[in-house]
Amino acid sequence: HHAELNQEQEFARKDDFFSTKDEPTHDELCYLEQEILLNAIKNDVDLTDHLNDAVNSLRIVLAADQSFKTGKTVTINQ
Repeated sequence: HHAELNQEQEFARKDDFFSTKDEPTHDELCYLEQEILLNAIKNDVDLTDHLNDAVNSLRIVLAADQSFKTGKTVTINQ
């Protein structure tokens, strides 16, 4: 959603909705992940970058949750 507020302190603009009809379903995403992992095992593919990206995404989500709960800025350390 857009963050701009009107005089009543309500969101000034409606949310934008985007179609995801051409995106994979949950099950299709799970299957793709399994294919990637199987390929990595069979072909000795280094997934370090993918793992680091996943860990960093988790850091961001946990920091956002903590910030929301405390109302304070949370610094993310590497």
